[in-house]
Amino acid sequence: MLSEFLPLLSLILIGFPRLCRTRVPALGFNTWNAYQCNINDDILRETAMLMKSLGLQDAGYEYVNIDDCWLLAERDANGLLAVDTTKFPNGLLNLTTFLHDMGFKAGVLHYYIFSKLTLFKCAGFAGSLGFEQTDAQTFFDWGFDYIKIDDCNSESFNGTNAERFQRWTNALNMLHEKTGGMFAYSLVEWPSFDAWTWGPAIANSWRIYDDIQPNWQRIMEILNNASFIGNFTDFYAHNDLDMLEIGNGDLTLAEQRSHFTAWALNKSPLLIGTNLSLISNDSVEILKNREVLAINQDQFVGTPLTPFFWGRNLDGTWDPEFPAQYWSGFFGANSQTAIMYINVNNNTEDLGFQFSQSPHLKADATYSVRDLWAHEEKGLFTGSFSETGIESHDVRAYLFKEQ
Repeated sequence: MLSEFLPLLSLILIGFPRLCRTRVPALGFNTWNAYQCNINDDILRETAMLMKSLGLQDAGYEYVNIDDCWLLAERDANGLLAVDTTKFPNGLLNLTTFLHDMGFKAGVLHYYIFSKLTLFKCAGFAGSLGFEQTDAQTFFDWGFDYIKIDDCNSESFNGTNAERFQRWTNALNMLHEKTGGMFAYSLVEWPSFDAWTWGPAIANSWRIYDDIQPNWQRIMEILNNASFIGNFTDFYAHNDLDMLEIGNGDLTLAEQRSHFTAWALNKSPLLIGTNLSLISNDSVEILKNREVLAINQDQFVGTPLTPFFWGRNLDGTWDPEFPAQYWSGFFGANSQTAIMYINVNNNTEDLGFQFSQSPHLKADATYSVRDLWAHEEKGLFTGSFSETGIESHDVRAYLFKEQ
């Protein structure tokens, strides 16, 4: 078993993650899904205050991330990125200082700035191709801790996607040697996606699919893709299923629970993407489920849950409309087993499986089972487990502890 992971381990040890902060997936907020380009200093400050007052910071959400549209189309006379002062009149260092002072712990896990790895950014702003070292220093000087690099419109670069993003890895390593500064490094390869095959040597996380949308179909498409590549995720290196849509669109509470649980148990970064001044209490409680978050942030097991039983489809079926339903993985220092079931059907269904189907359970052992959404013990089970009445598009998450 260990031999299967040695190639990945060797990549991690020689690549960027030795310098990074994010051993476990990043938790935080990103502006794009809620605001797109309609961002400003006031929105970021209000968001941070709401993260604190709603208990999200206390639950572990640490990054406050600016996405696109914070800068001007041209660099300044010194070749440096220029902030759009109509949106951020006091500059970005003033903002990050405010965030640090609020307790979004500087030097550990904090903020994020979106810089396109392009000559011409998708929205028409200055890009960083050829300016990686300069921009890394700028972001450090402005007090940022997290950088997201997107290769949109970088066709002018003659090289592979891995070579594109390696340029930023090199710049961040040089910055670390010069200043001791470290960044969490997230990348977006677009429009093709295969970064999980080379990303662990280069970044902390990498997008695996096209942009998320606040609808069940797109969430299932992303989950389907994730079900085949979980073996590439481990400490310091995470498949990024994209920002959360909790609180957005017409997603039902059941669908929001499923979306959140699937992202968390896949060990994806969890970046809230809704207007927190409008979010419902029910959606906030989904985001604050500490028992589910504990699996995402597990300090003992870096690998995610993976499918062990597809349910309606034959095991191993690629189906963007109906992905795998039963997932399992180890959790914690005592190797408990986490189980996830998603009812992808359009009607209420029962769940059931044999322990022998999961590689993370012993076929004939007896386990105590805890429901991570009901926050209650289900009892003792030997050889198999079942539950009735799971509503359409809802989820169940359990912890199995051997007796």
